[in-house]
Amino acid sequence: MTMRQNEIKETKREEWIDYARICAICCVVLCHATQEYYNGVLNGTEHVRFLFWGIETTFFTIGRLGVPIFLAISGTLLLNREKNIFRFYRKSLIPMIVATEIWTIFNYFFVCIVYEREIVLPDLIKEMLFMKDGELSHMWYMPMIIGMYVFIPFLAKVINYYENIKYFIIPITIVWIDTMLIPTINVFYNRTIMQDESLETLVFLPDVNFGGGAYGLYIILGYFIGRKKLLQRVKTSILLIVSAVLFAANTAGQYYLYSNDYFSSGSMLWYNIVPIFALGLTLYELIRRYHNVIKHIVRIDMAFLARCSFGIYLLHKPVMVLWSKYVPLSGVNVILKIILLFIAGFGISLIILLPFYLKWKRVGKIVFLIK
Repeated sequence: MTMRQNEIKETKREEWIDYARICAICCVVLCHATQEYYNGVLNGTEHVRFLFWGIETTFFTIGRLGVPIFLAISGTLLLNREKNIFRFYRKSLIPMIVATEIWTIFNYFFVCIVYEREIVLPDLIKEMLFMKDGELSHMWYMPMIIGMYVFIPFLAKVINYYENIKYFIIPITIVWIDTMLIPTINVFYNRTIMQDESLETLVFLPDVNFGGGAYGLYIILGYFIGRKKLLQRVKTSILLIVSAVLFAANTAGQYYLYSNDYFSSGSMLWYNIVPIFALGLTLYELIRRYHNVIKHIVRIDMAFLARCSFGIYLLHKPVMVLWSKYVPLSGVNVILKIILLFIAGFGISLIILLPFYLKWKRVGKIVFLIK
């Protein structure tokens, strides 16, 4: 097979992965739309009725499944075959860095203008050098995924040499204990068992953060789920029952923390918590299994949305900031506010991306990573 044929094979789109991308970006936008009104509940500055709390928590939990799916997609696509390191860096890593720098600069001045802040160039330089958090919260993902991309070609060589997951069970288990199980236990440990948040949390002595920690785990398992059919033999009914139990347990735990005024309880909904981990990868597997069912239901070409998913990720947060600041919604039901903010963040971002998808393709590829 020639290099040209390999390139064609690599660029051939897989429908189920497109559906997974669309699901992931919908989750992310829902997460941030909910967060706009849910943060006050998480930090204890606002109390809401149980019904509203339940709906907001459900929205937020579903929203948290977006990042696990995005990372699983990266694993499925990028670990599928060995990479030429320098070619991968040129085609994937460098464009990611360039787009991140563009958006770091844009977001910095955007926030300064919208919130009438003073421009402090040393702060901007720190952000561009990844030495300071970005002005908008969603940009945390960019340095993380850039770090993952640095090591992916080396990981791909290992994965493709030892193809069977049995060779990875021990390291995966150690990483899971350190980055998933222990953090999940720690959410409750000091606040309930020890009843003193000032005490040290439980720690697992083997340090595995050098390997990407929880995020690396999503990438590796995404590959084994997407390419090696890791969960193929597990019945759908079992997956759904386990997911329902985990979702219920996570929601109950979240409500216990909230009702007892443990206002750092948002940690129960981060990506290193066992239920979020399991729910995210289960949803990814279900999309892989039933993408043909989705195709028959939707009956439209979803490639446009999938190609623009990263652009929506980059754009939706600034759109939401403007919507929240300049669109008066006083007196509107909070659930309706979340829905409107979701529609605005997703829809306006898509409208902005349309000319870059249809006409200004080179700019769209550089600035929005439209592929």
